[in-house]
Amino acid sequence: MPRPVVAAMLVSGVVATAQSADMPDLANPDVISAGRRIFVEKHCSHCHGANGDGGVNLTNRGLSDPKSVFEAIADGQQRGSLRMPAWREVLSDAEIWQATAYVMSLSMTTK
Repeated sequence: MPRPVVAAMLVSGVVATAQSADMPDLANPDVISAGRRIFVEKHCSHCHGANGDGGVNLTNRGLSDPKSVFEAIADGQQRGSLRMPAWREVLSDAEIWQATAYVMSLSMTTK
């Protein structure tokens, strides 16, 4: 079964409780695929690895709150000496939601 489909099934339970007017269906395979394209195009793999399992590993994190993931991508984060840049001025909200769907799919498929 293709990874986006598996992720869509796993994420669907989380998304149902966090749905808002601006948030797309994060379990939708098309949204997840669009998020993967953004992940690749914006070179997120430089730190996070091609499949989210790089030095700044996304696959083993409990990324169950879509709004927190969205805010981390939009506003950036700093943990110790590691700093992820903010993407709010680069990506639209729709694109940040797509990236959120992909990132959440990475953490859900490894559990």
